[in-house]
This record gives sequence, C-alpha cells and structure tokens, in this order.
Amino acid sequence: MTVTLESLSDSRNTLARLCLLAVKAADKTWKGVDPRRVRDSWNRTNADFLTLFATLQTRAAADAMDSSTLMLAEQGDYVRPDGGIANPLAFGTGFAPSGIDLGSYFDIPVTRTLSAIKSGMGESDAMMAGRATLRQMAMQAIEDTSISAMGVSITQRAVVGYVRVESPDCCPRCAILAGKYFRHNNDFLRHPKCHGRTIPCKGKEKAEKQGWITSPMDRFNNMSEEEQDKVFGHADAQAIRDGADIYQVVNAHRGMRPIGRGNVHMTTSEGTGRYGWSRMIRRYQYGQRQRRRLTPEGIYSFNLPREQTIELLKREGYILPDKWREQVPELRRQQWLRNNEWRQGRHEELTAAQKRLQNARLRYEAALAGRNPYQPGSPVTPDVLARAENSYRRWLSSNGEKYTE
Repeated sequence: MTVTLESLSDSRNTLARLCLLAVKAADKTWKGVDPRRVRDSWNRTNADFLTLFATLQTRAAADAMDSSTLMLAEQGDYVRPDGGIANPLAFGTGFAPSGIDLGSYFDIPVTRTLSAIKSGMGESDAMMAGRATLRQMAMQAIEDTSISAMGVSITQRAVVGYVRVESPDCCPRCAILAGKYFRHNNDFLRHPKCHGRTIPCKGKEKAEKQGWITSPMDRFNNMSEEEQDKVFGHADAQAIRDGADIYQVVNAHRGMRPIGRGNVHMTTSEGTGRYGWSRMIRRYQYGQRQRRRLTPEGIYSFNLPREQTIELLKREGYILPDKWREQVPELRRQQWLRNNEWRQGRHEELTAAQKRLQNARLRYEAALAGRNPYQPGSPVTPDVLARAENSYRRWLSSNGEKYTE
C-alpha cells in the first residue's frame, strides 16, 4: 500500500521531532540523578521535565487533530465534528495516556533502577537500564497521546473511520493489521516501539477506491524469501509459503510455550478456545479434541517429509479448509450453549466505555437471575452477587469510562 498524503508525511515528521525533544529532555533530566540516592534526586530534578513533557503532549495532540482534518481535506472531504471542537490542551494536563499522573508514570524507571541495583546489578549498568526505560516511556507516551487525539477527532465525525498505515520494516503483528479499515470505535492496537499511524477516511468504500485496503499477503508476496524469513522468522515464513493463513501463523505466537526435550517443539493455546478456528477445524474436519496446538516452528522442528508437514499444518489449523471463513458463523452458532443472538451486531455501534457499562449490567442481571456470569455452571453465591453489583456500580458511576477527572 502506497500512501502519498502530504499531511500524513508532515504529521509523521512533526511527531518524530516531538519524540526526539522528549527523549533529549529525558536524557538531560536523568543526568541529574544520583545513583546513591536515585529516587530523592529524581524527585528534586524532574519538575521542569514534567512541565515540558505536558507541553509536548499538547503539541502532539494539536498536530494529530490538525492532520486528521487535513487528511480528510486531501481526500476532498470535510465532516463537521459533533459536540464542538476538541481542545488539545486537555491532553497536556499532567497525565499519561494510560490515565495515571505523569509523576507516577515516570517513577517507573526509578523503581526499575532501584530493583536492578537491589538484585546485584552494578550502579552504572542499572542507571543505563533506567535511562533506556525513561527514553522509551517518554517516546511511547508522546506517540500514544498523538494516537489518542487522532482517535478523538475521528470519533467526533460521523461515518469516519480509519485505515492503519505501517512502515515497511514493521513487525509481523503490525503487518497483518496494515491496510485494514477500522470503525471509529475500534481500538488502535499497538505495542512499545510501534510506529503505526492512522488515515481518517469517510467510509470503507472510499478507502477501497483510494487503494488503501490491502491484504498482508500482498506485502508478503512482494518480499524476497530472505526478507520474508527476516521479518516473520524462517519457520513462520515457510509455513505461509506452504499455504498457511498468515493471520493464523502470526497470532499463534500468543499463548506459546515450549515442550519436550530441548524445548524445540513449540505449542500454543491460541485458537483452541470454544470458538477458536483451530479447535473447530480439529473437531469438524478430524473428529478430534484439542487442548493445545503445535506452532509452525514446532511442526517444522520434526523435519518430516513435505506431505506430512502440509498435513500437520492442516490439522493444526494453519492451512484452512476451502471456504472456511464462510462456514465459521454457522459452526459457531451450533456451539452456542444458549441463544446468543443478542450478541450479533448489538455492540457494533457502541464505544468501549458503553460496552463496559453494558457488560457490567448484563453480568449483574445474570447473577440476579441465578446464573453465574464469571464461572458458567457454578452456583451464584453471595460473593458473586456482591462482585457483580459492585462492578456494575463502579462502571455506572463513571459511565463506563476507565479514568475520570
């Protein structure tokens, strides 16, 4: 996917400069920390840094909001924001994007430094580790602030969603998300050191016309075999080349653990839940039960003939049966323990906060009706009722929001 929006490029450059300023300020402040009195010296020297950082957050938020309107304008669109113009100053009030105050947020490198010294690490090495943590957290908080502000701007505008854009050297987890269109209420998933960006777009059809909706297989097929092995790892890349579904291969890394002598045969729990594709394939295609499944790395570690390797990839749910995606909804419906029609599409237009509040209410109502919402099939004890009521009250008091002023 090639994106040529000038405002996207400008926004990336601005964000990079703000991150660099944050890192330089962090380095300068950390130089004033005494390794013999880490916390005391940090608390004495960090006031200017925290003030500057809040200012950088405001600038990052303002740039993100400005770029969102400019990117829409480059597409020939303008959508008036509901509820008035968002104020970027709200993002620079002394809180990290996670909701905790900046003082507590930037106390984490101090705690890690002290823990390292306590565990026997030399003072110099511990201070370097603390500095690296501070630099990473400063950069991540600026990027997260930008993403949050962009999300606010997109959410305010009816029918506007976003397309995820990644750099060519992104990791496999980001690669399978790049070029996808997301609704305004879909979270932007990112990990530390992730530099993914969003392009606001007025509907999925508009994104498709722009050529921004792509498959991760397009990028994979345009790589050389050497590049594929470098980005995805040899075993995963070989599995994809052998016909495995790229999403199944990449997501298998969640819930992974080694087994066997030498820890060479890797297994994963990903996809083995009630509605997991791997478990359903094993059940409906092979008539077998499944608790864990081999990863591609585990499969190739057996050094089997190609035919047997391909069969294992099929059995473990990496090479999908024909028209499998079309079959999944009906197969899942057959496994319902009770009528779950209320779930189908009901949450689609809800924000994350509204979902939390609704789920808390449903759990409370289930407990009152004698159904344990936390452990299906278990009795509803007074503890369960109290837990459900308290949870509902907690989310009701904040209207589903995690953090309130």
